[in-house]
Amino acid sequence: MPAMSFVTTCKGRLDHLRQTLPRMVAQPDSECIVVDYDCPDGAADWVSANYPGVRLLRVTDAPVFHKSHAQNLGAAIAGAPWLCLVDADILVGDAFMASALPLLGSGRYLRPQPVSFGAYGSFVCARQDFAAVGGYDEAFEGVSYMDDDLYVRLEMAGVRAAGFPGEHFTAIDHDHELRTRHYEIKDRPLNHRINFCYANIKHDLMRHAGGDLPLDSRRAIYAEVKRVVLAQAREGTGSAHLEVSLPVSSSVPQRYAWEVRRKWIFDLVEARP
Repeated sequence: MPAMSFVTTCKGRLDHLRQTLPRMVAQPDSECIVVDYDCPDGAADWVSANYPGVRLLRVTDAPVFHKSHAQNLGAAIAGAPWLCLVDADILVGDAFMASALPLLGSGRYLRPQPVSFGAYGSFVCARQDFAAVGGYDEAFEGVSYMDDDLYVRLEMAGVRAAGFPGEHFTAIDHDHELRTRHYEIKDRPLNHRINFCYANIKHDLMRHAGGDLPLDSRRAIYAEVKRVVLAQAREGTGSAHLEVSLPVSSSVPQRYAWEVRRKWIFDLVEARP
């Protein structure tokens, strides 16, 4: 059994994958998994022809890229006890495994330090810890905050962050248009507002409930956040006001025909310097 499974996803990034996959394949004591998420460039065909030892997962009929779903699919077929979830534009250094393996240990996950913008979503995690927190939240859409959300949930579960030298992960430089090409919302700041607001609401509800929320509930919350933030954006403002109803419950015995209904109010406003 290899010590680590490299998991990367590809949708419209074959030019990057041609440069980065050879470096992943060359890492010792590891396996590579590539998720072709309906890639218009035919990434799976290229991988199959050039690197038959790489484990492939093909997703079809998916015009919109859902990174969280793609990452979870790849992690689900990993065979190693440790996962390295790495974006398709990350060049992994030759000495990465030699540097990372001694740092692996129970109750920790690894991120490059210092972390660069391009490598923000790439990290190392025990497969069992990834599974225990439910992997990536598939309610997220577009880009941003799904990585932060996963790190927060790992920390909630008692898994602490540690670092490895950031020089081992180098991002291939590219423009933002490529980042959003296969997402529904092309406006990155707008997508950031939606995901930031959703993540904060979800984490508060998780703390209140004492655990994670069902995926259908998370998707309903995300849909409402998206609706409100988009409506406010059409009116020319970046703020948003949301009210979330909590489950009807009472801390004291109920003797009469009354119930206590609770609402949490969230206001997304522009932070002042």
